Amino acid sequence: MRGAAIHRNRRRQWADLPAPARAAIEEQTGPVTGIRSAEIGLTSGVAAHVTTTAGAVFVKAASAAAPVAGHLLRERAANQALPVSIPAPRFLWTADVAGWHVLLFEHVSGNAADLSPGSPDLPAVLDAVAAISVAAPLPAPSVSGKIRGLRRVAEEQLAASPADAAYGPLVKALDLDDFAGATLLHADLHADNLLVDNGKVWIVDWSMACQGAAWVDVALLIPRLVDAGHTPAGAEQVAARVPAWSSAPADAVTALAATRALFAGRMAEAGPAHLRVKRERTAAACRAWVEYRTA
Repeated sequence: MRGAAIHRNRRRQWADLPAPARAAIEEQTGPVTGIRSAEIGLTSGVAAHVTTTAGAVFVKAASAAAPVAGHLLRERAANQALPVSIPAPRFLWTADVAGWHVLLFEHVSGNAADLSPGSPDLPAVLDAVAAISVAAPLPAPSVSGKIRGLRRVAEEQLAASPADAAYGPLVKALDLDDFAGATLLHADLHADNLLVDNGKVWIVDWSMACQGAAWVDVALLIPRLVDAGHTPAGAEQVAARVPAWSSAPADAVTALAATRALFAGRMAEAGPAHLRVKRERTAAACRAWVEYRTA
């Protein structure tokens, strides 16, 4: 399946960039004096903290022929159109050089957000999510594509695992129309994409940006809160601090939780090896959430 192809990806390094692309970046930044590659993620491509004589920037790049190119082009389009109300690093420059897409961002410091109960990071995280939930849509695809992909893999898991049969009616109840809307969505909010620096939250990695119902980003965040130590009830109480959550249809939320549980479980078995433990934890969090909502 598709996850097996992703498994073979590796994080590209600064030296993998063609010389003309590195030169084009230095024309924008001045001479490069240091490179620190970002920790490996789901996709390949260059993602590096770059120190220059003029300061630090963040570089993302990928070959136009690479599978990740589509993600990078979506990230480019999103960042070119992000409203100033969104707390995201400034998009500084982009170009296509020597067959590579290159993106240059303002460098922001910070650590992954602490999403655990009582964390001092939570108020700023929720404010950032609320800022997204009232923003106009970008020139980006509908979230229905993401939800359809989750459902497809969930159905594969149902076919492969008779023990998950109880989730079948919930997945079948998933209605893409419930997710339609005209609001900006990040669609991949988790601690590593929420960087906290002196109380300010920066939302990074807009490679899955899309548009849909305002409550969807909140619903996608809830399993992250459960994984961080909240009970499902507590996670929903935290989510309720974002006004958009009040518009979430109860049946759609439960169907999404069940679908995502099966998706994460399937990908924990067949997806990238370095992400399997994280996917197992996401699956467990989603299952706990489903149990709470269906009790």
